Amino acid sequence: MSLHLKDGFNVLFERLPTSEKILHILVMLWVLLQIITSNFMHVHSDTLWTEINVVSHIHAYGGLLLIPITLLFSWKIIKRRKMSDIYPWLYKDISEIKKDIKTLSTFRLPEVRPGGLAATIEGLGLLALLLALVTGAMWYISASNGNLSFSPQLLEIHKTSVGFIEAYFYGHGLFGLLHLADWWRSQRK
Repeated sequence: MSLHLKDGFNVLFERLPTSEKILHILVMLWVLLQIITSNFMHVHSDTLWTEINVVSHIHAYGGLLLIPITLLFSWKIIKRRKMSDIYPWLYKDISEIKKDIKTLSTFRLPEVRPGGLAATIEGLGLLALLLALVTGAMWYISASNGNLSFSPQLLEIHKTSVGFIEAYFYGHGLFGLLHLADWWRSQRK
């Protein structure tokens, strides 16, 4: 069973270069840690930096350390693909997305291809992650410098942007599991 599961995960990631596989797993685990630690934070808009708990420090510094890793991950993805592959809507070409939606309407999973739904969602996930990191860093700079005049707005913007990355994280994981289940089903035939 474990060998078959390993084979399934290899199929999911077979198109990625090794460095991207490693960065993908690292970012995924790091984002999961950020989501978990955020549930134990007790930071409000008027909380002074000197009053936040240890978990909040871990979350804030963990987020700051995730920035260079995310930038490297984003650079690797964009280097391997064209911008039009992951942001086809910027180039006014959503034909592949339409094909994928049509495939989904038949209760089948579409193939991963440039400009398709999976690639577009990957691009949106990168934007959501970068947005969460930038807004978190802006809040950190403001709060740690004792500037509470902008902190409430920045904290609220950060929490909202984190909602996007959480939705992406769970959705991306769910579709990964669906692809794994589809692969598993194909192996049993």
